[in-house]
Amino acid sequence: MGTSAAFRYLPLFAFCCFAHEGVAMKWVRFSVPSWASRGEDAVLTCQFDLEGERLYSVKWYKAGREFYRYVPGDWPPQQAFAHHGITVDVSQSNHETVTLREVTLEADGRYKCEVLTEAPLFRTLVKSAAMHVVELPQGSPYVTGGELEYNLGDIVNLTCTAPRSIPPATLTWYINDQEAPQDYLVQYPATVDQSGRYEAQLGLQFRAERWHFVDDRVTLRCTASIHRLYEEEVHHSGVVVHPLVPALFEDQTAGAASILPVRQVLVILWLLLFS
Repeated sequence: MGTSAAFRYLPLFAFCCFAHEGVAMKWVRFSVPSWASRGEDAVLTCQFDLEGERLYSVKWYKAGREFYRYVPGDWPPQQAFAHHGITVDVSQSNHETVTLREVTLEADGRYKCEVLTEAPLFRTLVKSAAMHVVELPQGSPYVTGGELEYNLGDIVNLTCTAPRSIPPATLTWYINDQEAPQDYLVQYPATVDQSGRYEAQLGLQFRAERWHFVDDRVTLRCTASIHRLYEEEVHHSGVVVHPLVPALFEDQTAGAASILPVRQVLVILWLLLFS
């Protein structure tokens, strides 16, 4: 075969041999919960499109250590490996999802899914994401301090406390639905118990002024939140006490009317005395 003939068949040869190389496997959905509650199940998802290739294995890792694999050519195809803080529910797992049963705080970390196709290409997909495990507070925040009535100039002093949690709840104070200024806030360090749970506290302190009261009432609100997993709030309200006004200044017109006859009598006496 001549050189020209060889080049004439080269494009067809290249297409036959490398067309498969052009096919690209791709992700369909990869999902690791950003936040999971301690004691609840967590589902990790690793869905993919192999574009006609055959699956060799799906492997899951945490902190570089494999804890679950799915290999269609093995029997059984599923295997779970011991990993501190992780318990795989094999009955609820397959080649696309892995269910972690009753996650612990040790399950917090980065998870990686690795997908591998069969020989001869051994194409690979790898993706990872972090999951944070929290322990939510039991109940709502509560407020200590404060009064039912305030005089203008009084010091308003309250403390908002959130139940223990991991991580500590984020507290925010509002005055009449407006977030309190930073210089009104009193920061307290979160205390921690033997289980590693934090109790968050935030104080509110300011001098009562006329503009703090709407229709003679001030409404204070404290919210506690941990991302979108927990949101609770507590309210406190008080009324302004108006100072007593002396009777002499309550009705100046009436007072002037009552004093006028006395002046008239004094004038008459003065005229009689010097006449």
